[in-house]
Amino acid sequence: AQLHSRREKYEASDGVDLFYDDHEVLGSGDGGGSLVFLHGWSGSGRYWSPALDAFVAQPSAHVSRIYVIDIRGHGDSAFTGDGCTVARLAEDLRDFISARKPPRPLCVCGSSMGAAILWSHCEQYGNDGVDGAVFVDQAPLQYEKEDWKLGSKGLRGPSDLAGLQRALNEDMKAFAAGNAEACLVDPKSVDKDITEMLTRETLRCSPTFLGGLMADHTQIDWRGVIRERLKIPILNFAGGMSGVFPAEGVAKINELIGDESQKNRLHVYDTCSHWLYIERPMEFMKDLLAWFDEVMVM
Repeated sequence: AQLHSRREKYEASDGVDLFYDDHEVLGSGDGGGSLVFLHGWSGSGRYWSPALDAFVAQPSAHVSRIYVIDIRGHGDSAFTGDGCTVARLAEDLRDFISARKPPRPLCVCGSSMGAAILWSHCEQYGNDGVDGAVFVDQAPLQYEKEDWKLGSKGLRGPSDLAGLQRALNEDMKAFAAGNAEACLVDPKSVDKDITEMLTRETLRCSPTFLGGLMADHTQIDWRGVIRERLKIPILNFAGGMSGVFPAEGVAKINELIGDESQKNRLHVYDTCSHWLYIERPMEFMKDLLAWFDEVMVM
């Protein structure tokens, strides 16, 4: 496939400029749907570049548009003070869909905190405007609770959060460099240009902004929203060797939804970590597009 790509921006409802890449799939004809990609906490839209290359190598005739967003406070999207909430990021997604009206069916893929943005969108707006959702390696709650021990491996409670915020503020460079160790099984097995890009993009973020956003994100329990409100087809990916979440915690999403059809599917990549779409981009895109072609095409 060939992509006609443009760097664009839109204005969120509170006046903040947010940036994204708009990739038109040339020769796809009319009637194709669209994919929107949301990166995770401390990343940027560029984290999806290996997956985008994989799409070019093995496109779907049913996808005519791909949008890759820099979420607020990340990449090129404007920094807005000392933090923000997942709910605000979900509003930003809503504003994007309203402003750009992506071709339907519209599937949004959220990695890590990007998945929580989708759950917040569902909580605030129901299933309106999004036809399908893909989640990548995110448990429905990061903190531990009496009835929940399958959350974050590194952020089990407030003292862990305080430690993370301290690390961000004391040595952001060391934090950014160490991120790959937690999120890739073997950073040396990934192309050096890519790992350097990942670190560089994290360093564009403000440490106080990241600390404030994580304080909101890490304590939200999305189990009720997923069980009761999420009524669209979903595809869920887990890294079997994720340094961030146990795969059983990620797989709970499918269990909460409960519908055992092809519209509620789980892929566990046994030998991958949190950034599985960077470790195995061809397989990731192949699985995503096979599901899209089967489930999303009207």
